[in-house]
Amino acid sequence: MKSSQPMGLSRLMNLVQSMSLPHVLAVARLDLKLLWRNRSVAFSVIGMPLLFGGMLFGFRGQESGGVDMALFAGTGYLAFFLIFAVFMNLVSVFTARREDLTLKRLRSGSLSDAEVFGGSVAVSGAIYLIQALLLVVMLGTALDGPWPANPLLMLAGMLGGVVVFALLAFAVSGLTPNADMAQLTVVPIMFASMAGSGVMFPLEVLPTAAREAAGMLPLSPLVDIIRTGYFGQDHTVGGTQSDIGFVEAWVRCLKPFAVFAVWTVVGLWSARRWFRWEPRHA
Repeated sequence: MKSSQPMGLSRLMNLVQSMSLPHVLAVARLDLKLLWRNRSVAFSVIGMPLLFGGMLFGFRGQESGGVDMALFAGTGYLAFFLIFAVFMNLVSVFTARREDLTLKRLRSGSLSDAEVFGGSVAVSGAIYLIQALLLVVMLGTALDGPWPANPLLMLAGMLGGVVVFALLAFAVSGLTPNADMAQLTVVPIMFASMAGSGVMFPLEVLPTAAREAAGMLPLSPLVDIIRTGYFGQDHTVGGTQSDIGFVEAWVRCLKPFAVFAVWTVVGLWSARRWFRWEPRHA
């Protein structure tokens, strides 16, 4: 019988190495099926990004600090969509599965812990990347914006964000009492990310202490990386927004990637402490 204790870092690494692609894909298919059956989750994952994308047309022609507001907000949305597609989705999925014993049945069969996690994260991550790609196309066509100057940097940031928010989702799902509450327990992180991560306005308008604190929020490094990669300018916290080259963009984003590394450790610790395989009433 598999242990009911959450996995530690060394065990996680061992399980990742032994993951079976067919098993991961089987879990991914299950996740897609459940996603389309849950209308509220499907709307959060699919409908909300479409709604936010449509709002960008209201910013057309407006500028702030020499930056087109539609493009500025749009690059913020490229990061913020991660909240819907990965964080909110995984909290809902794992909470519902835990409470109806599906999670326990999956784990007691031939699937390893990493395969149970991996299939769900793969689906959520793929949805997020597809949403991001569609929004980039919208920015470059309908909103007359440039194409990304450093797409590899943007992709690296997005994948790092998927890892961080997947781990945070595991932890929050363990604190969520039931599936009905899943849409509420994610609200504090969602609003903190929306208000304090530079999605809608540059953090430079904040006092120094508040700006530094906001830069440590889990979504902030992704906003910095995406904007720096998209515009080819230094859009990190405290950056000059001056034009930079391909290599220099990676150098300027070392601090955001370091913040991601810190949040990865925090996410691992939180998931280990709070994630549950058994129903909360068990």
